[in-house]
Amino acid sequence: MPGLLALAGAWAAALLGTLLLCRLWHSGARARAAALTATVLAGITAATVAVASTADRMAAGVGTGVSRLQMWRDALKLWTEAAWLGHGGETWRNMFRAIQSSPYVGGEVHNGFLDLALDTGVIGLLLIAGWFFFTLRTMWRQAPQLLPSVIIFGLHGAMDFDWSFTFLWMIFIWLGGWALSSPTLQESAADKKRSRFFLPLSPWPQRILTGLLVLFWLGGTAWLAGQQVAAEQQYRLAMSKDSGDTERKALLTAAYKFNPYRPDIAISLSRTLPAKKAESILVQSLSCSPVSPQLYGELGRLAAQSGRGESAGNYFEHGLALNRFDASSQSQALYWMEQASRRELAAGYAERGRQTAAAGVKIYERYRQLAEEVAAGEERNDRRFGLGEEASRYGDNLRLLAFGPHASEVTRKSP
Repeated sequence: MPGLLALAGAWAAALLGTLLLCRLWHSGARARAAALTATVLAGITAATVAVASTADRMAAGVGTGVSRLQMWRDALKLWTEAAWLGHGGETWRNMFRAIQSSPYVGGEVHNGFLDLALDTGVIGLLLIAGWFFFTLRTMWRQAPQLLPSVIIFGLHGAMDFDWSFTFLWMIFIWLGGWALSSPTLQESAADKKRSRFFLPLSPWPQRILTGLLVLFWLGGTAWLAGQQVAAEQQYRLAMSKDSGDTERKALLTAAYKFNPYRPDIAISLSRTLPAKKAESILVQSLSCSPVSPQLYGELGRLAAQSGRGESAGNYFEHGLALNRFDASSQSQALYWMEQASRRELAAGYAERGRQTAAAGVKIYERYRQLAEEVAAGEERNDRRFGLGEEASRYGDNLRLLAFGPHASEVTRKSP
């Protein structure tokens, strides 16, 4: 609200000031000189205010700029893996943790062109570029006063994540439609004698087809949105403190039926089910979200609890490859690998238990080496990635289980 009020005040001041300057400009030579002087002073004042209000932002922008360069390099590397058709929607948000070269935080790639290239590839980018060119050409010919708005939209979206918001695309489409209809609007304004009621209508087949397409689009959008909203409501009710175990299971089941593609709903539901049924739910959800590290981690936990160390290690390695700069996930993987090894040793499978522990040692060594590289480097560590004390303890325990002569004497500690 304070920002909107400041914007409204600046807008009103600019409008009134412009009207005053226009009046002075047409009031004689002396008034014209005063108008020029006032314009220069207003420009200096505006520049001073802008610099003063954004000084902190500009000072912090150096680090932000470095992080964005790293993001763009990683995004270009990811784009080359599917350059022509792209990876699909929300590529960066879903995959940046798997390919990031340093532990920065950024669910947006901060570049509209790169975001489109990741999602739709070169073909989609060319289609969008053609649309932009057609819109700009139409504006240049029929409504040049709208060009600055569209140019700002394009330039700022190339350096930030404006294009991730549907509202910005709606504004762009609206401006294009405004420019395209400008000649018709001018002709209608010039023809004052003709009533709007008697304007010619387009042929009825075209109107019916357009209406059906709009109804299909709106109906499909409303149905999908309803499914999402219903799933979210059921999930929130299930996770509230007031719901009991039986009620929580029923609510999570309903939420999963509404939206089986959300990993958090699938994971929460799996924790209320027997092991085999839970694993089936998670595997099915993994087929819909193959780049979700949470699903791999949950499958690894289930495998470790059932004493299947090899499967647990495979799941954890896949999950950590998708989110290697998450210290919590690394530590949890080491803990459950230790537990899986203990279960196998207690069941009499000594060789399997040692192999599981050895796989856990490999995970720990990769984690330790990665933490040392981050600590020694100069890149931003926004995720505060490092080697924790618990992880070091789990690593030591895994070494004793894998290579020590008295594996059963290792102390059991939970996170």
